Amino acid sequence: MRQNKYTVKAVRPCTSGGLIIEGHFGKGFSMETLCAILEGLGQCSERLGVARFTHEGYSVTLYRSGRIDVHRVESEDAAILLIDEIKPVIESAFIE
Repeated sequence: MRQNKYTVKAVRPCTSGGLIIEGHFGKGFSMETLCAILEGLGQCSERLGVARFTHEGYSVTLYRSGRIDVHRVESEDAAILLIDEIKPVIESAFIE
C-alpha cells in the first residue's frame, strides 16, 4: 500500500457503493485553466471552485484548493492509481 501519497486522509463508504477516498495534491488549481482542460468532459465551475467528471467508471471531484475526491473506488490503492493517471492531464492547471 502506498501510504501518504497525495495526502490521503479520509476513507469512507460511498452511498453509491465502494469508498470515497479524499486526498490532496499539495497545491491548488487555477480554475480557469482546469475548466478549460476539462471542457466537454464533465462539469466545472470557476466561481464555485469545483470540477467533477468520470474516469473509468469512477466519479472524480477536484477543488480549487487541490483536494481530490474519488467516489465508488474499491480501495485506497485503486484511487491512487486512478489519480496517477489523471494527474498528467491536469497538472498544467496547478498553481505554484
